[in-house]
Amino acid sequence: MMHTHLSEARLTLLVLFFLFFQVPISQAQSPTVTLVGKVTDQKTGQALPFANVFINNSSIGTTTDEHGAYKLVNLPIGSMEVAVSFLGYTTIKQTLRYETGGVKTVPFQMREGMELEGVTIYSKRSKKRERYLKIIAKELLGQGRFSKQCRLVNPEVLRIRMEDNGHLTAQTRSPLIIENLALGYIIHQDLDDFDFYEGRVYYGGSTRFELLDPKTDQQKAEWRANQKEAYKGSLKQVLTAMVADSLSEYGFRVFQEIPESLRMFSEVRYVNGQNPLRNHLNNRILEVRGAQLIQPGELPTERLVVSQTKLEIFDMNKKGRSPYTDISRAYTQITLPNGYFIITPEGWVVMPMGFEIAGDLGSDRFSNLLPADWKRD
Repeated sequence: MMHTHLSEARLTLLVLFFLFFQVPISQAQSPTVTLVGKVTDQKTGQALPFANVFINNSSIGTTTDEHGAYKLVNLPIGSMEVAVSFLGYTTIKQTLRYETGGVKTVPFQMREGMELEGVTIYSKRSKKRERYLKIIAKELLGQGRFSKQCRLVNPEVLRIRMEDNGHLTAQTRSPLIIENLALGYIIHQDLDDFDFYEGRVYYGGSTRFELLDPKTDQQKAEWRANQKEAYKGSLKQVLTAMVADSLSEYGFRVFQEIPESLRMFSEVRYVNGQNPLRNHLNNRILEVRGAQLIQPGELPTERLVVSQTKLEIFDMNKKGRSPYTDISRAYTQITLPNGYFIITPEGWVVMPMGFEIAGDLGSDRFSNLLPADWKRD
């Protein structure tokens, strides 16, 4: 049998050699994606210059050049919803997914916008329109501390209708521009649907955030401070805290609904025989940590929020109403029809999978809404 002996010096060199080639791998950043392509008219093939190409709900975007070409750089791998808007054309939204980095060519063909059937366009000076417009502005901007520093710049693009069944609906024929001087953004909102009925509102569409240039260092500092304030208690903060397994540190308590078959009691009674205490926390739901809800995704840029039953969230830093007598704090319900949705470690929801949110976290409005790509210090 043959034995090989390595000198101490040679062994040291081999270890250093190994570490030298391992360090770049461990420090290597995730690959990024660059999107390129042209935006053209679907019928004529003519290039559309100055069209907006952006990642939906973010401040990441660009405009096409005179040849209709665009370029979006440094995008993370994974899923992203790209939107394209151009005056007079129907906005496009397309979900893309890339598992490897590099340059990806994605052309977009747009069609001219069509008139919306059955939509009543009230005259600009109509008292009825002005009354409905106040309701829409209130629901879009909210009533929080920043709402007074926000305004609808071009409300004339709203097509408003009061339905026979009492639903107030609206759509936009071109992006609605919302100026937020509290957070330092101009928001371009393509409003596909707006429905207000009996105090509840639903709206959807594509959203592009444009960063404003601060006039002074003081204004810059104020905007950043307000953005941090808007981040507190937001869905983005809750999801980030889940990933970091630090919900309690930020004042959140998250409970998972117990399936009906596993519930021990239908109600909890007082010892002295008084009326039963319904909807008691220990009766229906079980408190969970963030780590119990988060699973790794297929890519390093992804995390899965997983729950087969409803999640109920309390913001212990904020007073509010809940269906429980135990905790009178701001309350939210999140339902996951598919059992999961996909986020980034920074709390950016990249694949909603139809998840529904109701309550406190579902009441965010444009006065306190941050772009998905907003980052903490």
